[in-house]
Amino acid sequence: NVMACNKMLILCGPTYADRLWCVWELCTLFSFMRQDLAMERVVLVPMNSPDCNVMENLSNFSIANAHCYDPNEENRLRKVISAVGEARFVKQVRDLATAMAS
Repeated sequence: NVMACNKMLILCGPTYADRLWCVWELCTLFSFMRQDLAMERVVLVPMNSPDCNVMENLSNFSIANAHCYDPNEENRLRKVISAVGEARFVKQVRDLATAMAS
């Protein structure tokens, strides 16, 4: 359970922002606590590669580019994220990138 953790370690590689299950965990964290508290829990380790800047990917995050292998799972997750608020969630992911880059 993400909410029971003191810290949330994110090993963020080039495909992190494109994997809906990965960003779903962030959505869960941000949905059930204030953003400042959620930010304190996140420990983000960028796993950059020569052709990819992970923080840039998160700064430009778009929920439209995040997918699941199973389309049924993707539809279920998108419904919940939509109920929470897609625009709000996208802003929180981008704010996380800005905070971690500082």
